[in-house]
Amino acid sequence: MFDQWSIDEDMSHGFVVPIVILWIVWRERARWQALPPEPNWWGLALLAAGAGIQILAAFGGGLFVASAAFLVSAAGVVLYVGGFAFLRAWALPLLLTLFMLPKLSIVYNQVTFPLQILASRIAAAMLSIVGVAVIREGNILDVAGHRVSVQEACNGLRYLLSLGFIAVVYAYLSDPKPWMRFALLTVVVPIAIVANALRVAASGLLPALDAGTAHTMAGALVFVLCVGMLVLMRRLFDRAYSRYYA
Repeated sequence: MFDQWSIDEDMSHGFVVPIVILWIVWRERARWQALPPEPNWWGLALLAAGAGIQILAAFGGGLFVASAAFLVSAAGVVLYVGGFAFLRAWALPLLLTLFMLPKLSIVYNQVTFPLQILASRIAAAMLSIVGVAVIREGNILDVAGHRVSVQEACNGLRYLLSLGFIAVVYAYLSDPKPWMRFALLTVVVPIAIVANALRVAASGLLPALDAGTAHTMAGALVFVLCVGMLVLMRRLFDRAYSRYYA
């Protein structure tokens, strides 16, 4: 997994995930240290399942399957040593481990091109709304002779994976309601797609944003905007919840 985080820009946030997991476990130590250990034999079943998945990975299942086997085995150890109470207490850290997993190639390849087309459609609509003439041909936008191609790296998944991780951690830190984590995780999808389309539209208006340092800085700026949208959505969810249950 470490090698995958190093070579895949979509997974660069993976370096932070285990650090945050360890920090959360340490932060919650008073709660789980008070739990009486109740070893459960079902943990051995999870360990056996993890071993079986690892065998599949060794016979061609790939890095994703091997990484999943590692996480299943880790959950098995927690269950076998501590019991279901410890498994529940560490539910959030175990959930966050999913963001460490490398992309599942078969899924990634299936969604990449549709997301490219969706990003180009939304970007074309944005340009049309502000009065800019644009012609779209598949994943290519033509703005006054300047052609912008929505590449695989600009399909929105790069924002989606890292934003999902930030959304869950932010909800954990800012709101005691467990459902808020899933609510923010849900809105990450439209936020990432629209934000990516906004970057594509900006590249159509400003050719300098197509590549190089300007392109990287524009991506970073849009990502900050996405995080700001997460903060806004949490406030809106919290306000709606307060009004309903007031």
